[in-house]
Amino acid sequence: MEFGARLKRIRMTQGISVREFARRVGVSGSYISQLESNECRPSYSVLKRIAEQLGTTVSVLTEDNLPEEWVVVKANARRRLITGFEGVEVDLVAFLGQRDKSMQSCFVRMKPGSEAVDPVFTHEREDMIYVTEGTVIIHSDGREYVLSKGDVGYFNFQSPERFTNPGPGDATFFWVVSPSR
Repeated sequence: MEFGARLKRIRMTQGISVREFARRVGVSGSYISQLESNECRPSYSVLKRIAEQLGTTVSVLTEDNLPEEWVVVKANARRRLITGFEGVEVDLVAFLGQRDKSMQSCFVRMKPGSEAVDPVFTHEREDMIYVTEGTVIIHSDGREYVLSKGDVGYFNFQSPERFTNPGPGDATFFWVVSPSR
């Protein structure tokens, strides 16, 4: 059963009119009608309010058949962050949908000789860094960790850290932190 039909069935079973349901959710009646006829998809925040108003869960409404853009971030859909560090680019891997994820990830590209002081995350967390190209030196608590292509590091960063690319080529790494904030 598609999302719209499931939404309509649950709403009607509870005896709620389109107008009343729209008021409770904070959207227009025509929007609810469009959702029920599968003419559009709700944002995650609207979907969450719909589930709350129906006394159910998002997974019941979607049968865990979530839209692809909620679980997959295509390479051209990453968000470029401004780091303030010359030669350092950070692409945030921001999944649409629910915002209460326990991990956050990004791709970091560093030009030879570039350096950054914790260019993305500033909270206490656990970090996993996987180097996909070049070499990165990670400075943490007075120590240096040299990671080259294929190497993975697992850290508990508690203060701003420094990342350096000694060259000679670009360095790229995939960085995952938990918790995400």
